[in-house]
Amino acid sequence: MTARIRVLVVDDEPLARSGLTELCRQRPDLEVVGECADGRAAVEAVKQLEPDLLLLDVQMPEMDGFEVLRAVGADNMPHVIFITAYDEFAVRAFEVNALDYILKPFDDERFWEAIERAKRAIRDWNLGELSRRLLRLLDDTADRDAGGITPRSGPADLFLTRIAIKDAGRVFFVRVDEIVWIEAANYYVKLHIAGKIHLLRESMTALEHRLDPARFFRVSRSAIVNLDRVRELQPFSRGSQIVILDSGARVKLSHNRRERLEQILGQSL
Repeated sequence: MTARIRVLVVDDEPLARSGLTELCRQRPDLEVVGECADGRAAVEAVKQLEPDLLLLDVQMPEMDGFEVLRAVGADNMPHVIFITAYDEFAVRAFEVNALDYILKPFDDERFWEAIERAKRAIRDWNLGELSRRLLRLLDDTADRDAGGITPRSGPADLFLTRIAIKDAGRVFFVRVDEIVWIEAANYYVKLHIAGKIHLLRESMTALEHRLDPARFFRVSRSAIVNLDRVRELQPFSRGSQIVILDSGARVKLSHNRRERLEQILGQSL
């Protein structure tokens, strides 16, 4: 029998806590091990109860959700789903590595979608790695302005692993390794994922700087491809080529980008 996922509910509103607890009790694979009404109690509960999953409000008296995570520390960090009415700060701070972020009010379907994501994460992810990344993001928030996350460069673990998408009041996350390719669209970019297109308000250049260059390559001014999704290259015209992706999409490789791609792949094309 699969072990039940141990859940700790943290929210300063009694109705919100009881509602989340009742939802969790509908599933036999979830076990609510505790409820906390403030951040200080949450820190102690995490250390004593060792939950797998933390359903955490952001805005709370005395100690907010960010301070809870700092106090818990990487060694004791469970997976976290934020459930709050505020998106202005937390969505920006966690769009890279948060497990999920649910905006109140939400329906049951949205909640179960987040829980399914949590189940996969708990099963598949290295928790220590996730915790270290999350805490690094928390430490960085004081230096970030309202314009968003500072473009990253450097070691691979500092590049985007998740992207937050806003759609009709809903915020959900996609993993960057799910992206097949990215297309420029004026002031937006189109993320092509599993046959669907998600719009993100960001320039191609800004997004390119936040993606791992060992995994994502800008084949032209208007397209970035996930190198793991490249199936083949076909000649096009005047030395340029067409990149065939595993989704069947065909994206042009500009002639002036070919040499750089050969350097990344370590072979001539």
